[in-house]
Amino acid sequence: MEKICVFGFKCKIFFQCVDDDAILKMRKDIIQKTSRLSRTLTGTSLSGSKNLDNGRIVFDTVDSDAQLTFLKYYQRKVKSSRTAVVTLQDVKDVAIFTTKIGRLFPEFITFFHTISIDRFLRSMIVYFQYYLLVWNKMQLRKKEAARKLRQPIVTQLENEVRDNLADLRSMIARNYAGILMGIGDIKKLHHMNNNVSLSNKDRRIFETLIFMTTKVVWIALFRKNYSLIDKEINRLMRTIKYSPVEHAGNCTLESTLEEEKILLGTTFKTKKKHLLRSPAIQEIIFNDHDYRFLSIGINNIPAEDKRIRYLELALAAPEEILEGSSIAIGVLGVRRRYLDAMLNPKELFTTDETSSLVKVGDFSIPPKPPFRYLLVCDTLSRQSCQFQETEETKKARITQCKMWRTYLEMEGITPKSEVEFHGTPPGIPKEPKVDLQAVVFYHSWKQAISRC
Repeated sequence: MEKICVFGFKCKIFFQCVDDDAILKMRKDIIQKTSRLSRTLTGTSLSGSKNLDNGRIVFDTVDSDAQLTFLKYYQRKVKSSRTAVVTLQDVKDVAIFTTKIGRLFPEFITFFHTISIDRFLRSMIVYFQYYLLVWNKMQLRKKEAARKLRQPIVTQLENEVRDNLADLRSMIARNYAGILMGIGDIKKLHHMNNNVSLSNKDRRIFETLIFMTTKVVWIALFRKNYSLIDKEINRLMRTIKYSPVEHAGNCTLESTLEEEKILLGTTFKTKKKHLLRSPAIQEIIFNDHDYRFLSIGINNIPAEDKRIRYLELALAAPEEILEGSSIAIGVLGVRRRYLDAMLNPKELFTTDETSSLVKVGDFSIPPKPPFRYLLVCDTLSRQSCQFQETEETKKARITQCKMWRTYLEMEGITPKSEVEFHGTPPGIPKEPKVDLQAVVFYHSWKQAISRC
């Protein structure tokens, strides 16, 4: 079963598809008797490859029946005249559908479907897109660094990567600070209600937000490096001292002092527990970031800076534009026909090899121009950002929010009736509401009659 705590006790987070701890302790030979149960418990994906991450089995696999149900009733609808691409709402839909119902609640669904949370999740995905790229390069460079002398140019390159990560963290800090202060559409869901702190409700929303943010980022980045994503998100939002991942010791990722300087940045400070700020908030308080960068997605930036333009596309542009701009942000902007219902890449099977149909580009941030070439104005522009949400995105957020709230209120029962499944006899009108207890009683009575 799932156990989550706030102040750093041991916890293990498992996704749904396992409702009882006893199933996990079953012997392997008994599990293999049923193919579907074995496929679910061993973490085998639909393509037959195991979904393992540093010894951790992530229970995110759903069977074909569940996929068909999701496609028919819960996936975001797109007009036939428009090209269907993956949006952030699609990733959130998959994350909610593959989460145990008891872990979510209607208030969080409303909280999760706000513009402020969408900006926060988008900045998280962009940050980890670059973070994982840096981490993988570091792992490949370890063997070479052990047998080569350190050159002075290496320090310069490391400082450049460190500044890029700090800039991306500042966007997370800006959006996270807006959530904490209740700015924008998140104000009606702020934890201070009529000068009364809703501490228990706020804590439950915060815990669920961390869990769902980890899952959304993991799904958006092709379900890779879950342990690393989970560890870094808990560090950013909780600090190391209160991170349950650190206290549990499930994710032991070794890193050198040079790597920690790059990944943690220069503003990260450790103090006493009661004086700690989260590293995300430290980034925006103690670091001196370019004000133009902090205004991405809010104000129009007139300066011609390739770095600003590139990050503006990555952080604020609609998903339909990402494909033409050759910017890779996980599955965002990828056409749906290349992915299955759960946003896994479809595989192309040939006689020689198996390859993915999705071609993901690179994510390379342009370097900062020299200061003497910058044209900096004294005030921010009052014009809105050139990239704005489309009407379809706004309607989809409202529609999906209502649908998922109904989904939780009905405890996961698909909004369909047995009468609609099997058809109605001629001359009998369809009832708008179906008594589920009467349907269950009718089927049990029918089975009892057939046995006689």
